[in-house]
Formats: sequence, C-alpha cells, structure tokens
Amino acid sequence: MVGFLGMSLEAICQTKSLDEVESTSLEVVEHSTGPVEKTILKALVSRLVKFKQTIPSSLSTIETSNVAVSLMPQMTKDMEAQLVEKKRKLSSLEVEVSRVGEEGTKLEAEIHHLSACKDELVDKRNSIVVELGKANEEASKELEDFKKQCHEHKQAIENRLKAKERVAQSNASWELFKENLGWQ
Repeated sequence: MVGFLGMSLEAICQTKSLDEVESTSLEVVEHSTGPVEKTILKALVSRLVKFKQTIPSSLSTIETSNVAVSLMPQMTKDMEAQLVEKKRKLSSLEVEVSRVGEEGTKLEAEIHHLSACKDELVDKRNSIVVELGKANEEASKELEDFKKQCHEHKQAIENRLKAKERVAQSNASWELFKENLGWQ
C-alpha cells in the first residue's frame, strides 16, 4: 500500500493497479480497529472508486486528442494546397468562359456564314459553365470540410486541456489526501 502512495494516479493506472489498491484498502478497513483510521480508509476507497472512473477516460482523451492535434498541421496544409488549386482552376475556368463568350459575340456578326461554328461554341460554353458550377460546388464543399476540421481541431485541443485539468485536479487532490494522511 505504501508503495502505491508514492506513485501518481497515472502510474497506478498504467500498471493497472487501481483495483489492487482498492481491494488492499478494503482489507485494511476490515482489519482496522480505530474509528478515525476506518474513516480515513473509507475516504481513500471512495476516492479510488472515483479515480477509477475518471482517470482512465481522461488519459484516453488526452492520448486521442494528442493524435488528432498532431495530424492537423499536415491535414491543414493539404487542404490549403487543394483550396489553392481549386481557386486556380476556378480562375482558369472563369477566364475560359469569358473568352468563349467573347468569341460567340464576334461570330454573331457573321451568323449567316458561321452559324454552325457559333452553335458549337455555345455548346462548349454551356459545358464549361456546368463544369464551373461543379467546381464551385466542390470548392464550397471542401471549404466547409476545412472549416469542420478546424472546428474539430479546436474541440480536440479543448478536450485535451479539460482532460489535463481533470488529471491535474485529481493529482492535486491525491497529493492533499496523502499529505493529510501523513504519507508524504
């Protein structure tokens, strides 16, 4: 028991010893004769039950958040590169639509001689407009995905901070409890 009191809660959890500490504490409660000692040991068991519920999930949240946070810079860089490429493509398509439209206007003056050519260009322009619309939709969706990932990244950071705060509070409580017991 004394060996566990010298360990942090994370270390106890990592060695999967919380159950052992709890059962040892319960045995000591059963064999103790002093009411003050029993009260202190029961408080210890109560805290261990609480720690057993919160510490593993908090440590898991920290680990998961750390993974998410470490992946975000590369994901952000990739998304930014994709957005730049989409913007370039959109600009290129807009220029193409404009150019084709101008050619159509010039050909209208020669409509009797070039009506077949004009129809072809109008069809081409319509196809490009459809492609532009699709590209706009894709860019909008990717922008929304990027915003969502930014929000998830922010949430992961907040979750990690909250989990670290819970672990720090639990450790502080653990240290105070050990100090009150005179084990430190």
